[in-house]
Amino acid sequence: MDKNSLKDILKRLKKMGCQESDVYFSKIKTLSSASRLGKIEKTEESMVSEVGIRAIVNKRQSIVSTTNLEKKNIDYLLEKVVGMAKVVPKNKYCGLAEKKDIRKIDEKLIKKLEVSDPFEPSLNQIKNNVLKLEESALENNKITNSEGAEIAYSRNSFLLMGSNGLEIEMEKTHSDFIIAVLSGSKGSMEREYDYKSKVFFKDLGDFKKIGKQVSEKAVKKLNSRKLKTCKSDVIFDSKVSSSLLRNLFTASNAPSIVKGISFLKNKIDKKIFNEQVSIVDNPLLEKKLRSRICDCEGIKSEKKILIQNGVLNFFFNSLSSAKQINHKPTGHASRSVSSIPSVSYSNLFMENGKISKSDMIKSLKKGLLVTELMGSSINYSNGDYSRGASGFWVENGEICFPVSEITIAGNLKDIFLSLIPADDLQFDFGLNAPSCFVENLTLGGK
Repeated sequence: MDKNSLKDILKRLKKMGCQESDVYFSKIKTLSSASRLGKIEKTEESMVSEVGIRAIVNKRQSIVSTTNLEKKNIDYLLEKVVGMAKVVPKNKYCGLAEKKDIRKIDEKLIKKLEVSDPFEPSLNQIKNNVLKLEESALENNKITNSEGAEIAYSRNSFLLMGSNGLEIEMEKTHSDFIIAVLSGSKGSMEREYDYKSKVFFKDLGDFKKIGKQVSEKAVKKLNSRKLKTCKSDVIFDSKVSSSLLRNLFTASNAPSIVKGISFLKNKIDKKIFNEQVSIVDNPLLEKKLRSRICDCEGIKSEKKILIQNGVLNFFFNSLSSAKQINHKPTGHASRSVSSIPSVSYSNLFMENGKISKSDMIKSLKKGLLVTELMGSSINYSNGDYSRGASGFWVENGEICFPVSEITIAGNLKDIFLSLIPADDLQFDFGLNAPSCFVENLTLGGK
């Protein structure tokens, strides 16, 4: 579908009684391949075109989507979406952006962001690389089994247009891999994994080297021990520290504030981290997964400092949630073809600290280096935090032995306040953080 087709849909919706409407067309090409124990288990190539239509009638909104783009089906869906919008409950906060608030699309700026990889791997290249990724791990004779490896690539071309003059047209690419293997020795078995997501396929790295590193890490975890329940300082490795940013986002988005289920609801302009911590949401970073010049409602995307020297500056919001908390829109609305706008981050990251991870480990008299987290029991109303974990026990600045089957517990308020970042930040995902030191957590063991 092209711009003229989408404009025609908007015109028809207006004639059918819609005060506001938008239409979202997306075309996604996906290539992927998965292997297990050195054999290709799955290879997929797909091309999916989908359109989503949203109608707003007297502050009532509905949305429909379809992959059937035939005129007869579109005609049917227009009748359906308008009919639905007339009977659903009113939502006084729903609606599109004012025309004056919509950012005009700047093609030069979009190009500068470099969010579309001009290179497209062939299916054979993906298959060869996924085999290389897993086989390089299996070459280690202490790797006894594999949960498999997968590499995927996608190219998404989309066009979003609204009755308010909104017009966003972009193309984005996304490449990622995941691998998980198991090491074994005398009744001990341990799992290790790695994964990464990038805009550019080549930035995934050297697959043979990655597989080798995963196997070596799996072997290091062999003969792990359980710990006695105790209080301990903890270092979250950069591989898992971004989970703390996800916890922060969940507690600092407007819908959570509206529902009254966040311990941060009264913390704007208050110190929630120590002064060494600054956390940034920057949608204008080049070659990053979630970069954009405006959000899905047309609100300008700008670099925003969420935490500045420990102080919370804003809540993430969309147009509707901004109205509910009486704040200015922050430009953080996100949506799919089949969903209405919701709140999301762009490229959210914690800035580097001043200490290296190795020096952070050396500073520990006794403590835990966490390299994997699993499960989750977090109460965002009061901040109570509990997660399963594994990693390595540290004494007198030296890694002594691997540990597993433990639980880390504390409160996010205390975790945030005591957190000290290292200097090993890397951008491999939408959420990124360096390794982080946190003091005095409860470790639940045997």
